[in-house]
Amino acid sequence: MKKFRTLFTASLCACLMSFPAFAAETKAEYKEAVAPIKAEMKELEAQMKPMREENKETAARYKAVRLTKKENGSLNISKDAWKEAKQLHSKIVEIRKDMKKINAKELRQETKTAVKEKNFDAAIDNMEQLLENKRTRCESLTEINKLWEEIDKLLDEG
Repeated sequence: MKKFRTLFTASLCACLMSFPAFAAETKAEYKEAVAPIKAEMKELEAQMKPMREENKETAARYKAVRLTKKENGSLNISKDAWKEAKQLHSKIVEIRKDMKKINAKELRQETKTAVKEKNFDAAIDNMEQLLENKRTRCESLTEINKLWEEIDKLLDEG
């Protein structure tokens, strides 16, 4: 029984002593823990940038067709293609509304505040949440990009 109690106490002490090892206690440890998160965020941003550029170009074409219809009352594309393009555009608007629900600015500010207060664990948690938000935005932007590509095809065919 004494051996069991000693073994249990030793393992409990080992667990308790190793628990703080998972926490970032200094700014250097925080930076080390956050480096892969920041790298992945930069990678995601690099993927998102060309999609945004493509989306802007197609959105400009869509807007030009819409303005032409508004001014002249006539379309340079078929009515069926225009209806379908409008439906796809409404899906894009819905996705964007969902994207705006994520507020990354507040999380970034909370992260900076946590670092200043030397609460590195909270800062790391915020950074992980920012990364997850960035992944979600990238997925949404990919979906929007596909919809814009479909609209672009419709504008070309019409």
